[in-house]
Amino acid sequence: MSRRSGLTTKKFKELEVSNPQDLIARNGKRARRDSSGKRMMQIASELEEMKYESSMEITENTRTIISCALGKVYDNMYYDLIKERFSAKIEDFIHEQLQTPGMDSKVRVVVAVTTLLLGPLDVGVLEMILVMANSGEFLMQRVSCEALIAAASKKDKASAILAQGVTILKKLYQIGNDNIKVRALVGLCKLGSCGGTDSSWKPFTDGSTMKLAEACRRFLINPAKEKDMRKWAIEGLSYLTLDAEVKEKLIEDLWRHSVIYGVVPTLVNLCNAYDKQEIIPEMLELAKFAKRHVPEQHELDDPDFVHKRVNILGKAGVTVGLVSLCKTESENSKELIARVFNALCEHQNLRAIVVQQGAGAKALIPLALEGTTKGKYQASQALARIAITINLEVAFPGERMCELIRPLLGLLDLECNAIENFEALMALCNLAGFDAPRKRILKEQGVAKIENYMYENHEMLKKASVQTMSNLLFSEEVVKLFEGKNDCTKYLVLLSTSEDVELSKAAAGALAILTSPTEWKEILCFLLSNTDKDVQYRGAVIVKNIAFKFLFLVI
Repeated sequence: MSRRSGLTTKKFKELEVSNPQDLIARNGKRARRDSSGKRMMQIASELEEMKYESSMEITENTRTIISCALGKVYDNMYYDLIKERFSAKIEDFIHEQLQTPGMDSKVRVVVAVTTLLLGPLDVGVLEMILVMANSGEFLMQRVSCEALIAAASKKDKASAILAQGVTILKKLYQIGNDNIKVRALVGLCKLGSCGGTDSSWKPFTDGSTMKLAEACRRFLINPAKEKDMRKWAIEGLSYLTLDAEVKEKLIEDLWRHSVIYGVVPTLVNLCNAYDKQEIIPEMLELAKFAKRHVPEQHELDDPDFVHKRVNILGKAGVTVGLVSLCKTESENSKELIARVFNALCEHQNLRAIVVQQGAGAKALIPLALEGTTKGKYQASQALARIAITINLEVAFPGERMCELIRPLLGLLDLECNAIENFEALMALCNLAGFDAPRKRILKEQGVAKIENYMYENHEMLKKASVQTMSNLLFSEEVVKLFEGKNDCTKYLVLLSTSEDVELSKAAAGALAILTSPTEWKEILCFLLSNTDKDVQYRGAVIVKNIAFKFLFLVI
């Protein structure tokens, strides 16, 4: 194998991860007939601390990137035969290393398996990992700990480790070496949180998760600990914060400065900003009748406790840390950051704090334009909430207001829920009060999207869209759209008779603007000044009807 620098290897694999379809087109057939799978596994088995004659230079991100590359390649193989052959290449590599004499090859196997377990490929030799973890060799113990952590991500493997490996991990935690100790701690944290938010299933005895959280905290607040060890402790804490009791304990730790970590998953858990599965009552009753396990929410995850935690985080200045974390290149991390921002902006009293600490235009607009679909929706909703309550000229000065338009129009997508639609329309209504944003809405083809919601059965969405359209009608181009061959004006007349006072006012306001163009005035003046008395009479009746109609609406 030709030697590459660690950075070159990293960039090469990043290209493969970002272009899996192109990789399959070029290398898919080759992967079936040559050793492409083995070559990727050779990179996956490299370890910075272990050098030999043919080893290549790697960076700290190489294994994560190669894991993603393996997963992308595997997922984009379209039929089972290719997948089987690709998996066979990987198995051949593992068998070759296991048959090679010497402990170095065994360590490489565990490193490779750890890399695989980080991705979607379900390849693992759990028994061998447990044996190596129980050995007295430092390097073997370290890599086997990492393998156990990766294996615990898979539910079936987590159950096996709970049965066989907990005792070994506890034993490793008692070792004096901090590098082994912190990895064993993370393994225990991950196993302790495998029940997720289900408070009825606790893998360990009561109080164990709190002890693990305290152990992680000791690593974090000790400045003498190396950065790498603190990183592992952060990971352990991010798993434990799925437990509501740990969330409450961590929030109480504000004055010890343990709250403001750069740990986005932990913050997401504290704010309960993750996706929650909707439980249908009928399905719940059916599960109980079938005597199946039904997940239960912890009482400390009730809305009151969640609101208290979010307020503590917001007032503690967590926004400052999130703004600096936005520079990450990871789209998944950006999504998690956007979730925390949105959880903060859900509280009206925290929105001004979020803007003051630089999250408005500086952080949220880039998050709303780039990243995962869910991440963009979360950031866009946070922007909408800010635009509803905060003075736009303060929160988004100058051209920043125009930059809001595209993310907000994105929330009018049918994939978004009614709350996201409504908040986007309210924010667009405020923006449409300014000339430059009105022009940008037209440029982004937003008028049609807003008009669609005028015909919604949902009263709040209908009202918000009509109010937004009223502001947009200050643009002559929008007025021309209404003057075209359509029934929009007739529909506004119909809405002006609605029993909903706010909706009626919005529709009447839109009609008032529509009747202001000079063409209408000229026509009425022509009718009233016509030499034919019959034409004059009809013109006077039209003016009287219009006047009485709007007088009635005002009253």
